[in-house]
Amino acid sequence: MMRPVHRMLFFLAVLGLLVNACKSKPLEVDISGIDLRVQLERFDRALFEMEQDTLEGAIDAMYVRFGDFFDVFNVHVIGIGQASSRRYPSYLSMFINDPINQEVYDYTKQVYASTDALEEELSDGFRHYLYHYPDSVPPRVVAYISRFNQGLFTVGHFVGVGLDQYLGSDCIYYQQMGTPNYLVQKKEPSRVPSDVMTAWATSLYPYNDSLDNALSRMIWHGQIAWFVDAMFPAVDEKLKMGFTPDQMLWCRNNEKQMWTHLVEEKLLFSTDPLNIRKLVEDAPFTSFFTSESPGRAAVWQGWQIVKAYAARNPKLTVHQVMSQRNYQELLRMSRYNP
Repeated sequence: MMRPVHRMLFFLAVLGLLVNACKSKPLEVDISGIDLRVQLERFDRALFEMEQDTLEGAIDAMYVRFGDFFDVFNVHVIGIGQASSRRYPSYLSMFINDPINQEVYDYTKQVYASTDALEEELSDGFRHYLYHYPDSVPPRVVAYISRFNQGLFTVGHFVGVGLDQYLGSDCIYYQQMGTPNYLVQKKEPSRVPSDVMTAWATSLYPYNDSLDNALSRMIWHGQIAWFVDAMFPAVDEKLKMGFTPDQMLWCRNNEKQMWTHLVEEKLLFSTDPLNIRKLVEDAPFTSFFTSESPGRAAVWQGWQIVKAYAARNPKLTVHQVMSQRNYQELLRMSRYNP
């Protein structure tokens, strides 16, 4: 029989483990009471299956249904001009009836024959969003295809997601277009929820460019990654970053070395646009590090800085963490020291 003292010690030990577990996953919150179902609106189907015998009436109906999204899609995504222009109906008809566009649409329909699982993941993410932003309204998530022109955009209360950019890394179209492997690996359907949330976060918290340098870019991208983590706390880190398991392991094993190199080479406060791009944009690897590093490794490091900042300031809400626009001050207050 366990003695009373031993029972007490055992209880305290278990309690300590539970407390540490909670602290190690501070973004895991109870969303069971939040009732939300996000629908992935299939603009692609509405467009390619519209009744072309009465095209002008169908266009009017699309405008009523999709509003600003329809404008941006026409003008900026497929580049055929505004729906109000005289020649717009003929341009739209050419886009819809183009054999390659029809082929891509048919392929997309097969990959996304059902979007139930995708909608459940989006719903989970935006339930977290409502937990942290209870007075907000989640955006409408609208799917389209654009012949591989653009993967994501936001306008007003819409997030548009180009499903033809998420057809799977084995999709033959990406091979035919010569898309680099480091980009192809990120074209999996499983990436859609985190990329949608990244786009939404970027629209909510645009970059403060009053002092534009590598550190500021790293931390801002890190804030966006941290926001996505808050919305999808159960999703694997490598999926949210678009890293392979080996790339994720490299970052974790070389966090200190990366930071030391950035400091010693005086790269953190570099304002050279080329240096900044090399650190935070997609690439086969981060050229300031080794060839085993992933592109955007510095973004992952920026994420770790924001994590440290949030851990040091546990009373801050998600919005307050995201609203810190003085990136150097955020670094100072994080006491980041890998």
